[in-house]
Amino acid sequence: MNYIDKGWEGYKALLPKDASDVQIKETRQAFFGGAAVLFEALMRTLDPCEEPTDADMKKMSDIQRELNEFGRKLDSRYLGTKRQN
Repeated sequence: MNYIDKGWEGYKALLPKDASDVQIKETRQAFFGGAAVLFEALMRTLDPCEEPTDADMKKMSDIQRELNEFGRKLDSRYLGTKRQN
């Protein structure tokens, strides 16, 4: 399963219909670049155990909070709406 590519396809549907091929290509690169940075950050910072530790779970919660906040700002800026989570 290509999880990131599947996410990209969903995100791509939000791009303007008249987006140029260059815009789509550059946006895809940024999307995958962000995914790569997040994955690398997780792999470097999670504790080396088979089971998640409390510290691992806090890192995941912190990432979720940060992404949710980013999404709320985008919603407010572009949609004029506010979302809870």
